[in-house]
Amino acid sequence: MHSRISLAAAVLVAATLPLQAQITFTGLGTAVPNLRVEDVSSDGSAIVAADFNQAYLWTSANPTWTPIPGTNGVYSSYDVANGGAFVCATLPDPANSNFDTAARWDASTGTWTFLPGLVTASGTSYSSAYDISANGSVVVGLGWITPQRAHAFRWDASTGQTTDLGAIASISSSRPNAVSADGSVAVGWDEDDVTGTWRAARWVGTNESLLGSLDPNDPINGWSECYAVSSNGQFIAGESGTGLSTPSFWPEQHGFRWDAANGLIDIGTTPVDPFGWGTHSTIPTAISDDGRTIVGFAGVAAFGPGAIRPSFIWREGSGLSELQPWVVAMGASAAANWIFEYTAGMSADGRVIVGHGYNASFQSEVWRIELPPIASTYCTGKSNSLGCVPSINSSGVASASSVLPFNVGATNVLNNKSGLLYFGTAPLNAPFQGGLKCVAEPSRRTTPQNSLGAPSGNSCTGAYSIELNALIQSSFDPMLSVGATIRAQYWMRDPASPSTTGLTNGLAFTIFP
Repeated sequence: MHSRISLAAAVLVAATLPLQAQITFTGLGTAVPNLRVEDVSSDGSAIVAADFNQAYLWTSANPTWTPIPGTNGVYSSYDVANGGAFVCATLPDPANSNFDTAARWDASTGTWTFLPGLVTASGTSYSSAYDISANGSVVVGLGWITPQRAHAFRWDASTGQTTDLGAIASISSSRPNAVSADGSVAVGWDEDDVTGTWRAARWVGTNESLLGSLDPNDPINGWSECYAVSSNGQFIAGESGTGLSTPSFWPEQHGFRWDAANGLIDIGTTPVDPFGWGTHSTIPTAISDDGRTIVGFAGVAAFGPGAIRPSFIWREGSGLSELQPWVVAMGASAAANWIFEYTAGMSADGRVIVGHGYNASFQSEVWRIELPPIASTYCTGKSNSLGCVPSINSSGVASASSVLPFNVGATNVLNNKSGLLYFGTAPLNAPFQGGLKCVAEPSRRTTPQNSLGAPSGNSCTGAYSIELNALIQSSFDPMLSVGATIRAQYWMRDPASPSTTGLTNGLAFTIFP
């Protein structure tokens, strides 16, 4: 057990302005006009985009828009994997009467491989690619069983074979929209054989299941669709009917997050336009590996140049927010002069978000956001009188709005000893009381707490823990503002030590909206 202290009793020293977290908002240039972002690789290092005639690849290693061979004159969607090593798309296959066919591009050879289909074609469509696994070895998409019916498929580079993932009813269609990092979990929709309604579906291998709907009038077969899956396959993001209507009497559809333990969770939507003429949709384009962050776009579908559907970010515990003001609040002031048109994707760790819009000169441009880490350790703890090195830790996200806790603690601590947490805005790595001081002045400190642990004797069974979101959300201290990077370190008593004190290593964490 860990003791908890009253945050209201924390002792504060002189106020100081925060150092801003190193969020970056970057425009990727206008050398190629009218680029629309299609996808970002799971590690955030590669982006695929297209104009109306050509696909291009941008990577951290080669940060220029490089044309992808074989895509000239082709209008298709594209997905990228393995830092830009592979791209999937739907292209005309010269060896198959130029039928539109799912294909994979290998950067090492510069060539496209056209993938085997299922049974037949529909018109000039043989198959379509929808997503690619993180290492590029698996492609999922849609293939035709009859000219009127299509099934989800999975293609594996190790075998060169295309597997029919089927549908719940033999006379129905299905389609995957996304695949997990290892290619084992695909998500998309399955068609109801009676009503034709699309229903959110998941395939684990070839085993298919339906996820249900947010519509209380039809929670089993109500309309829903999956759009994104976490790289580990545990979390799924999608859109569902709700049974609600907009003020103009169109359906109001919300985003959802699904996991096996909790089922569908309604993540809401952006504000509904009371005069909107059409269904109000909420379409996630990516979900982080821990399921805590979802990005996408929402609103009524609009057409024509400059048509905007608000981009959003949802974070567990903090709800759904429009992305642009959220990014500005984090300290990326340059984003305030942009119009966000579309958010295309996010890295698996939730730190890189990509999309396109209009820059301050109202030129179409791709943008890339990189968020700071939620928390990381630095500096070195001091070995105590029993030879143990106390270690600082954290769980959760420091947030000005989250209803979830952000806990900072320490382990490997002497039992039944008093300790407290120091925190400030600047790091330090300087000699102090026989160890290293990891937080520069000015700093704050919490009131003391007891490490508890074994009730008698001397051991390293003690621990500390404190919940900081309550303090962040109740404080008017400018140090604890959104976008600030906070540095923290536990200090504790150690009577057998020459200095009679002990120290953990340091923790750096960012305060998110």
